[in-house]
Amino acid sequence: MTVAEARESFARFAESFSDLTLYAAICRGAAGDDDVAGLLLAAQPGQRRPVLLLAALHDLVLSHPDLRAARWYPSVTGAPVPDGDPWPDVRAAALAHADALREVLATRQTQTNEANRAVHLAALVASAAADVPDVPVALVEMGTSAGLLLGLDRYRVEVGAAGAPGAAVLGDPASPVRCHGELRGGSVEGLRLPRVVGRVGLDLDPVRHDDDRELRWLEACLWPDQPERLDRFRAAVAALRADPPRLVRGDMVADLGAVAADAVRDADARAGGRCHLVVFSSWALTYVDPPRRAEVGETLAALAAGGRPVSWLTAEPPGCAPGLPDVEPTDWLGEAAAPDTVLGARTWRDGAELPAAVRGWSHPHGSWVSWRG
Repeated sequence: MTVAEARESFARFAESFSDLTLYAAICRGAAGDDDVAGLLLAAQPGQRRPVLLLAALHDLVLSHPDLRAARWYPSVTGAPVPDGDPWPDVRAAALAHADALREVLATRQTQTNEANRAVHLAALVASAAADVPDVPVALVEMGTSAGLLLGLDRYRVEVGAAGAPGAAVLGDPASPVRCHGELRGGSVEGLRLPRVVGRVGLDLDPVRHDDDRELRWLEACLWPDQPERLDRFRAAVAALRADPPRLVRGDMVADLGAVAADAVRDADARAGGRCHLVVFSSWALTYVDPPRRAEVGETLAALAAGGRPVSWLTAEPPGCAPGLPDVEPTDWLGEAAAPDTVLGARTWRDGAELPAAVRGWSHPHGSWVSWRG
């Protein structure tokens, strides 16, 4: 990438996300500034995207709230983006801390920890448990990062507008962690989350809930123009800190068998009987080489061979999760184009795999769901 190409990438971002007051203004400024746009060249190949520099700047003001640039960030001030042009202050901060920013750019990558994905995942988990409603569940998340989604039963998860036909509130109605998604089709009415007795996350680089520095980076990757996402992230971290899930460092395919076996052994002991193993991922399997994805199904089939109920739930891009039937949303919703995220389920009962199913479609961050059930 050249500096000119970096400037062009900022110009495209500003045009594509013109509704983001702060980030659009920063990107318009960087699009005309060799010194700031050129910082992006410090990033690793494949990571040289505007969002990485935006996250690095966000991290800078979160750690240095006394900077003049911080007054433009709702995540720091708790107020909306003020009127005016943030670029002079942001540019001054970027150049004054250029070496620190280059180090961040060279060593980091953006990560999405969006607790609102609990909207479609809670519906998936509740649906998977519907035929074994009294069997407690051990949750195992592939690509867990900070493991926020492992606490989905501790959040208030609203699928559809409260009281509307087909809608449901899953999880803890009194939770300060509020997740909400529009229900664009189908019904989740009557679904109930099972009792969760185990929570384990598997990731190459998991983030512990007592690691404030790493948690700050995850927060920096969220967009300060969207305060509801920041509030939800902070609330989810606080909710899980008192009783955090177990996070394991490892390859989410190669190490899945051993980690899941440990998870169900511990969960069985707590439950006093055989539990239901539920393995899930949300926009994580897509980063696994396609030939390796089928190994997940083979691993789970082996774990189910003794009769344990096992479910594999996926919220991934179309064509990513192996073994799902080819179902187009136009077949049942009349939508013009396939949404970004397919909600899939593969289940094993009494040692045998049942027919795989597409449960619906959703926005990647759970802002809406079309449920097929």
